[in-house]
Amino acid sequence: MPSPRSSRGRGKRWNPGADAALAPFVFALHACRRSKDVAAAVAVEGVRALGATSGSLAVLVADELSVPGTNDPAPRGLAAALSTPGPTRLRIAGREAWAVRLAVGDRVLGVVAFDGLRREGPAKARLSRLAQHCAPVLARVLAEEAELSALRQSRELLRAVTEGTHDCIFVKDRDLRYVMINAAGARVFGLVPEDVVGKDDKALFAQVDAEEIAQRDREILTSQRTRIYECTSTTSHGATRSWQSTKGPWYDEEGRVVGLVGISRDVSARRKAEEAQRLLAEVSGILGASLEYESTLAAMARLLVPAFAEGCTIHVEEAGERYCLAALGRGAAFAEALLDLVAPGRALGFGELDPTTRRELEARGIHSLLVVPLVIHGHALGHMTLLGGAPGRFMAESERALAEDLARRAGMAIDRARLYRAVQEASRLKDEFLAVISHELRTPLTAILGWTGILRRDSVPEASRGKALETIERNAQAQARLIEDLMDMTSMLAGTLQLDAVDLDLAQPLTQAVRAMGPLADAKGIRLETAFERSGPLPVFGDDLRLRQVIENLLGNALKFTPPGGTVEIGCHRGDKALLWVKDDGVGISPATLPHVFERFRQGDSSSTRSHGGLGLGLSIVRYLVEAHGGAVVAASPGKGLGATFTVELPLRVAKASEVTLVEGSPAPRRDEARVLVVDDAPPSRELVTSIFKSVRPDVTAVHKVAEAVVAMAPKLPPSRQDTGRS
Repeated sequence: MPSPRSSRGRGKRWNPGADAALAPFVFALHACRRSKDVAAAVAVEGVRALGATSGSLAVLVADELSVPGTNDPAPRGLAAALSTPGPTRLRIAGREAWAVRLAVGDRVLGVVAFDGLRREGPAKARLSRLAQHCAPVLARVLAEEAELSALRQSRELLRAVTEGTHDCIFVKDRDLRYVMINAAGARVFGLVPEDVVGKDDKALFAQVDAEEIAQRDREILTSQRTRIYECTSTTSHGATRSWQSTKGPWYDEEGRVVGLVGISRDVSARRKAEEAQRLLAEVSGILGASLEYESTLAAMARLLVPAFAEGCTIHVEEAGERYCLAALGRGAAFAEALLDLVAPGRALGFGELDPTTRRELEARGIHSLLVVPLVIHGHALGHMTLLGGAPGRFMAESERALAEDLARRAGMAIDRARLYRAVQEASRLKDEFLAVISHELRTPLTAILGWTGILRRDSVPEASRGKALETIERNAQAQARLIEDLMDMTSMLAGTLQLDAVDLDLAQPLTQAVRAMGPLADAKGIRLETAFERSGPLPVFGDDLRLRQVIENLLGNALKFTPPGGTVEIGCHRGDKALLWVKDDGVGISPATLPHVFERFRQGDSSSTRSHGGLGLGLSIVRYLVEAHGGAVVAASPGKGLGATFTVELPLRVAKASEVTLVEGSPAPRRDEARVLVVDDAPPSRELVTSIFKSVRPDVTAVHKVAEAVVAMAPKLPPSRQDTGRS
């Protein structure tokens, strides 16, 4: 058996013959691998070799002595032996003992102590030799323990780094089999690290993706260069993710490439966010390219399929009607039936459908959907429906948020386009109105000027003069009505039109209007029938002249659009309210025009404006006046060529006893004392009124301004009416 040699001593060969009693202790020391094994050898073989009662070892760690293998501090008093090279006599726990320090060179490692040691010189000499053998072994063991501790700490650090991150960290050998992978990486495949080690990517990814990964790994092993790249891969159980991977070669101690090390970070959320922003940018570009939203929304649907969904439909609602602007991809044919299940202004997901509807859709290959309203300013303009074949689509918050953003932008495009069309329509109506008013004012003016020129000739027969004056008067009255309508509309828009309301019987203006419009009906060959169903008066609180204007406008409108030989019926009825209607069998109103009949300057079309005349203000004036009286007016028509009915409702007035107060006033001036003063800043009107008054009374004064009137009348006022200069 070879003689043991100190691994860290001075290299002296030990001679067992010098002290055979220490041989078992020396052999026991060289078998030690831990400091607590050294302590055990001291406690057993050292005690036997020295003939001591007991022995102990204390190791110096961070300037403190402690017992190896325990957390106990060393017995008090041992520290004194650290400063003495040879054996030191001391007392431990009340007992006499000998201790000697353990040192290698200048490095002090600890203290070995024995009690019950005989006092003769050979025992102390053997104690010194025991310490010489023990010190190098203890130095070796402590060094190995330090290395193991550092290795253990580095492993713990590596484990903390690899397991404390969400990134996938792995090591592969040259055959591209996994040597190590952290728990986060194994979870990608639904496994634990032990199940991944030993496998290659063919067992973990889809075939196409596994081949692509292997090709990149081989390039890294060949080039021995670190690469950073992004890719999208699908695992063998169908999960698709996007990764940012950093891979580099793995070297052994001799510098040979034995594999590769990689870190892969899941960037699916970032990629989806980038794709969403890119999709939103492209959609915004499409929607902003044109104000024809029908074509832009169809182009938007073509972009969304298949970039965001496997099927897409877009429906808009206008005037109570639903229109489909786009229907592409999977399930588009069945999407419209789902819209009846959607609450107004709310989104609808696949999981919110009833089981029967879900089964029907799944039978058609539709396993996910999202219906999003196109809402702008709190008003739903329509719906966008997204459909998919894979379950779970459109459930993530990011996907729903993207769909809602797309729908909001589509709604804004629709609203913007409709506003533009409304402005264009208003501009068109304005131009048409200017053309109509020019025509309507010029027509009677032409007749007036023409007959006036004829009357200036002396050769006009007397029989023709009456006809000329009648024509001039009729056209002047028509022109006056047009101007009055314009003035009324101006007052309505300014909010300055006032009603002179009193208690009256609606039959009074009704009878007057029928009597006034009778000649026009006769002239056109139209039967004007009345259907007054009332058992008594129709008391209302209103303006007699304005109510008559309402009835005449309704009758005039009916007569205008009723051909010769037709019938116009006007009737009234008393119920909870006073009910008045005008019905004709004329040209009727189309469904598209019916909602707009009470708007200003609205008529069926420009040809109606020319053939029937008028400014398109009559019905708008009717609605304003009726609503000013607290009533309502509605229009109804089965359609073109089927006539129309206008119905007016007015609140009934409850009769109350009135009190009449007589106020004594000044006696009215006698006719022969009355004077006439005409004030008008328009010379033609002033001359006309002055001429009319002079035909009955010659004493007429005409002035231009109110100030001139005050000056003209002040000297002629009675003394009691003149200004006294006191307020």
